[in-house]
Amino acid sequence: MDLLQITAFLLDILLVFAAIVAFQTRPRIGGELAKGLSILLIGVVILGFAHFIESVLFAFLDVDLEINEVIHRLLVGFGFLWVIFGFVTMNRAFRE
Repeated sequence: MDLLQITAFLLDILLVFAAIVAFQTRPRIGGELAKGLSILLIGVVILGFAHFIESVLFAFLDVDLEINEVIHRLLVGFGFLWVIFGFVTMNRAFRE
């Protein structure tokens, strides 16, 4: 593994750590708004893990580049679905 791959891997770990910290430090509000924020932040954690998993598959498991990119995009899409669902839930809370 070269210096650039190590740097990317460390940044991926930082992304996952930052997403988990964001989830743990979210405001403790109540009701549907809290539920929506939690869902949204789970999506952020998934997005962080998508990058980490991409690096692991590429650098350590030698997964084919095209397959790795498809897996990465599926995980990112899944993370964004959670983010969108979180926003929808929060929006519903504001309308009630």
